[in-house]
Amino acid sequence: MIVVKGTVSSPKGFMASGIKAGIKKSGRADLALLYSEVPAVAAAAFTTNMFQASPVKVSKDHLKAKEHQAIIVNSGNANCANGRIGDRDALKMTEFIGKALLLDKREVLVASTGIIGVYLPLEKIEKAILELVGELSETKGTRFAEAIMTTDTMKKELAVKVKLGKVTVTVGGACKGVGMIYPFMKTERHATMLCFLTTDAAITKRMLGASLDEAIGDSFNMISVDGDMSTNDSCFIMANGLAENRKINGKGDDYRKFTEALKFVTSELAKKLARDGEGATKFMEISVTGAKDEKDAKVIARKISTSNLLKCAVYGEDPNWGRIVAAAGSSGVNFDPDKVDVYLGSLKALSNGMSVKGLDKEKAHKLFTKRDIHIKVDLKSGLHKATAWTCDFSKEYVAINSEYST
Repeated sequence: MIVVKGTVSSPKGFMASGIKAGIKKSGRADLALLYSEVPAVAAAAFTTNMFQASPVKVSKDHLKAKEHQAIIVNSGNANCANGRIGDRDALKMTEFIGKALLLDKREVLVASTGIIGVYLPLEKIEKAILELVGELSETKGTRFAEAIMTTDTMKKELAVKVKLGKVTVTVGGACKGVGMIYPFMKTERHATMLCFLTTDAAITKRMLGASLDEAIGDSFNMISVDGDMSTNDSCFIMANGLAENRKINGKGDDYRKFTEALKFVTSELAKKLARDGEGATKFMEISVTGAKDEKDAKVIARKISTSNLLKCAVYGEDPNWGRIVAAAGSSGVNFDPDKVDVYLGSLKALSNGMSVKGLDKEKAHKLFTKRDIHIKVDLKSGLHKATAWTCDFSKEYVAINSEYST
């Protein structure tokens, strides 16, 4: 697998665009389009929040179609909690693109991000459709990544190439999100985090869904900024087959290689989200090892990643590892506390459930002054492990979210 300087439009046959439609008060780009020149199979995962946004509901329904070719995205407005009007507006967005690109509206998926409870300025979106379609280009992936941003401070995009047999396929992606980040998404095979993935690999719709499910479980579903689950979390992938590899229709070697490439893309994008958390000054990687099963490891890692006390301590550069064991112990997972080791970087702070005598507190403090902080909890009860990513809580986070809707 090779990482390339690429975007969501790097795979063959994909085009993208991003423009200013006047949705955001700031005047920044706020309407984006992703398009496959040929019909593609698609899969997606959505928030498990019961209060789902209108675009989530519409996209869930449209995914029942066999093929798709476009995804329209707006930022600056979540189109959530708008009742039937919101549902109608999300559906209208797919109709606008369908008409402009000569597609059935069910071949178009839709996503939104921004403020909850504000109606979409549908007239502005409709007026911008011709420009949005006219700007489509294989070189506009970065414009797409910029147009989906809300309070993000940087665009988040990536592409990789992987060989399947003698054929090289490409996987590209773009995502956004820095607040209201605690995804728990499920795939639909039957501030907000949005992710858009593309590939020119030939793969069946069923196996694409299975691959996405695996990738999300170890990436987006393992990040947290503030522990708040969005109403709009969505992750889409389209595969158009233009690489002309032997079609992946089962869990063989090509499926494994493709899924590893997809996992790499989603993991790297997930880490970008955590690094760019609203007001973040620190990035934390939390590893849990020695668990009885993978589920236990994931539950503990996520619980630690959402500890507000730990996140505040990290912001203050205070190596208060007691907050780590308190979070682990409150996770609901059954383990033996008298076996547990805790490491701050390479520094062991807890050994067999006992604080390490003579712990170098100055060295521990220095570890917490770094931009990247690594925490490891070894349960010593099994062979399974998991990793979660998060950031600190800063005064800037409070400032951003105390004025978000004004």
